[in-house]
Amino acid sequence: MKKKFRLKHSVNVPSSKSLCNRLLVLRFLQDNSFDILGVSEADDSQLLQEIFDKGTLSGELHVKNAGTCFRFLTAVCSIGSEEVVLTGSGEMKKRPIRDLVEPLRALGADIHYLDNEGFPPLQIKGKPLKGGKVKVNAEISSQYVSALLLIAPFLEEGLEIEQVGNPKSASYTQMTISLLRNMGVTVTMHANVIKVEPLSRYFSSHTEVEADWSSASYWYELIAFLPINSKLQINKVKTNSIQGDREVIDLFKNLGVTTLEGSNGVEIVKTTEAKIARFEYDFSSIPDLVPTLVVTCVGLGIDGVFRGISHLIYKETDRISALKNEVDKLNYNLVMLDEDSFLLEKRTGLPNKVSISTYHDHRMAMAFAPLSVLMDEVEIENPEVVAKSYPLFWDEFC
Repeated sequence: MKKKFRLKHSVNVPSSKSLCNRLLVLRFLQDNSFDILGVSEADDSQLLQEIFDKGTLSGELHVKNAGTCFRFLTAVCSIGSEEVVLTGSGEMKKRPIRDLVEPLRALGADIHYLDNEGFPPLQIKGKPLKGGKVKVNAEISSQYVSALLLIAPFLEEGLEIEQVGNPKSASYTQMTISLLRNMGVTVTMHANVIKVEPLSRYFSSHTEVEADWSSASYWYELIAFLPINSKLQINKVKTNSIQGDREVIDLFKNLGVTTLEGSNGVEIVKTTEAKIARFEYDFSSIPDLVPTLVVTCVGLGIDGVFRGISHLIYKETDRISALKNEVDKLNYNLVMLDEDSFLLEKRTGLPNKVSISTYHDHRMAMAFAPLSVLMDEVEIENPEVVAKSYPLFWDEFC
């Protein structure tokens, strides 16, 4: 892709697929007792809705490379009434699932690995589960915790979940808890223990999916690269959001971008040059913003220390290795300081041209695209991968 850029007055971002996928699960488990407004057009959400629209989960369910779908469906199918083979793409079959399967088995779930131990595909024979207490490794993915939280209200005894280790992506766990509470579910949390009471009655009010703050982050990056006083309206995003990635507002303050809230979203303005020469942050709770901030630092010529990143190897690709490979093309070094942090260090200035590999990862494509305003040519290989979360990204960008 060659990029000839012209800044628009405003852009649209999709509905949050993270919120949407959780709402789709909760609606299905409540026999479609409420309506969802603004269902995400992201591939993952459309796939999950298509599966749930069948009414009964049975036979083979193929989720392609949708990790969220696979994890949530593992839990949902466990409390179903049919036998399911849950599978996915070659990439999906490399993503670990043991740390969700074991807690479910401890509750009595009938789950078997069909290929490699600890990895998809799975054979699941659904049956009622009473609930009780379980422990779950929270250091790899918060989606294991969220999957258990989503089925917890539908267990006879509810569920008490002890998160073992240092929880990663905690903002996504909080998102799930917020949705449950909004539906009238009693959820309490003390330290790393979450207790969910059984649902007393089905939720019946319609609910609207928020616009996605993860997707908004790429526009913040773009404005950071443009001259002072450049501005852009991002429609429908709300600063008062349950999404952890709204932290992008504060992260970009020191990078020269100010956020102004309006009646139909936010306006972001390049008010100053970057106020820092070195960026440092712990991304344990908001890992999806790592590619955005890495490329922002590269574009601004800033070094950085990124902490809380060890679980990035379990994303759509090993994002640490992917970022290391691609920033090297841009005359930056990415050096691991320990298993949970890396140093981003400038060698020389940006080259005139670059071809970016995306590794089947939507966030790699979108994070590197804004560099096109700083370079003569930026080629993004397999640009269609953005369909996973932001299908209209290139329409908005071009």
